[in-house]
Amino acid sequence: MKLVCNLPSIDDLNDFKDYVDGILIKTKENMRSTIQKVLDYGILPILQWDEMVLPKEIEEYSNQIELTKDLDCMYYVTDLGLAHLLKKANLLDRTIFDPITMITNSLDAKEFQNYGFHAIGLSNEITIEDTKEIIQKSHCKAFLQVFGYRLMLNTRRRLISLYGKKIESSIPKSNLRIQEATREDSYPIIETENGTKIYRSQLISLLSVMNDLPIEYAYLNSFQMEKEAFLKVLKIYSNVKNGAEVEGQLKELEQLQLPIGEGFAFHDTVYNKEEF
Repeated sequence: MKLVCNLPSIDDLNDFKDYVDGILIKTKENMRSTIQKVLDYGILPILQWDEMVLPKEIEEYSNQIELTKDLDCMYYVTDLGLAHLLKKANLLDRTIFDPITMITNSLDAKEFQNYGFHAIGLSNEITIEDTKEIIQKSHCKAFLQVFGYRLMLNTRRRLISLYGKKIESSIPKSNLRIQEATREDSYPIIETENGTKIYRSQLISLLSVMNDLPIEYAYLNSFQMEKEAFLKVLKIYSNVKNGAEVEGQLKELEQLQLPIGEGFAFHDTVYNKEEF
């Protein structure tokens, strides 16, 4: 199992280098030098291309593939269109394909694995037992988020700006959460030039079962985490990966007082028909 994470800033690499096997790199500038910097630390660089790609952007990504394909890096993609570009470049064996919530059964997992991907991302919207069964039946190399806010919705529409236009008011684009009228939870929402993303209301944490999961990559997401808190979390997960007693590390995690929820990890989804 490899621990991988994204960083608040690539400049923080020196602080995190002892606890991770791989780093997801988001930057599009100085890409080759950034990849080389990660390699110099003995860490696997993974280009994080997790946006939905428009036709007008295909040439840009094709150029980035050409620019990086000779380097010892991998690619993390969520858009199947990008996967086709990587296939044309004979790079599927260096590609992690993660359609976020979509792979929830062994048939889909097996098809994507047979397509030629190095690894595939499994959904966090299913139970741990289902995750184990999918890996066992499909024999896939699995990428699974084990900590952090999990993405629920991704759209190229700029929903915050559209809402602001509707109510004729300017709305800030950072540190926002939304809340449904009939629910108590609020959900982090961000808008960028690439669209809008909405995340779960609580952090997921699979620390207690991580070493029991036959996964290739255990991913920790730093979204909306302070650097020092995320560094402590990463140390805890690294300790467990390297054989530390789980109960003691769970207590260390509890002391951080983070808004952690189980989500669907141990309880399956139940849909109740609404009464009218």
